Amino acid sequence: MSFYEWEAEDLRRFYFARRGDFKTAPHFHSAVEFHFVEDGEQEIIVDGQRKLMHRGDACFCDAFSVHQLSPLKDGSAFCMLFSSEFYTQTFSFFGGKKPPTFFHFENFTLLHDLYELFNKNRENDGGRYAAFGGVALLLLGAIAENTPFVSRKTERNNSLVCNVLQYAEKHVNEDLSLTAIAKLFGYSHEHLSRILHKYLSENWNAYVNRLRVRRANALLQNDPQLPVLSAALACGFDSPNTFYRAYKKEFGISPRRQAKK
Repeated sequence: MSFYEWEAEDLRRFYFARRGDFKTAPHFHSAVEFHFVEDGEQEIIVDGQRKLMHRGDACFCDAFSVHQLSPLKDGSAFCMLFSSEFYTQTFSFFGGKKPPTFFHFENFTLLHDLYELFNKNRENDGGRYAAFGGVALLLLGAIAENTPFVSRKTERNNSLVCNVLQYAEKHVNEDLSLTAIAKLFGYSHEHLSRILHKYLSENWNAYVNRLRVRRANALLQNDPQLPVLSAALACGFDSPNTFYRAYKKEFGISPRRQAKK
């Protein structure tokens, strides 16, 4: 799994789901994303802003916002994504303004009704797309009635973090030390370290190791005959011990056992 959420790009137009407890790594995508906490307790970090969310709390992640979710108590939440193509058109109805990052919304009757409407059987994607358009506008209208929309600008640090993460995605087997990254992007080691830790809620080396073991795991899943060490080396690890420690920390299991699943 990539921390750049390619799956969100493949959705092209829409996604609306009611999900149980789930934890996400720091990630980003060109789609915008909504979360509505129905039950339980979740911690979310959006562009370095940390929020403890309970029933009725909601958040909005703009395009290329770096965000992550951690469930703290059992519960459920509604999640909706708009593709970049769709959300540009949708938010034009609101003069380009968008919801604040965190707001309150507890009309779960409406959420359940819209979710049921969206999930009715459709004969083709065109029907589902049309249904999603209506669902999205009804939901955004309900939010706008009680939550003032605001003009949003991409923060400089947000763009920097996305650029760094995209670089790491494309060069996973190269030197991704913080020293090398800082030099490449023209920042001091200390300054970049502070920004990345704020957005990722972990140090850079830990993030890179998780990125690499996830990529190695994908290689092992795609080719069960591939030697574990070959997958590790292909993803930038120069020490088997470092790879095994990082893999066990991420998946809680050895790479050979994980690859056989």
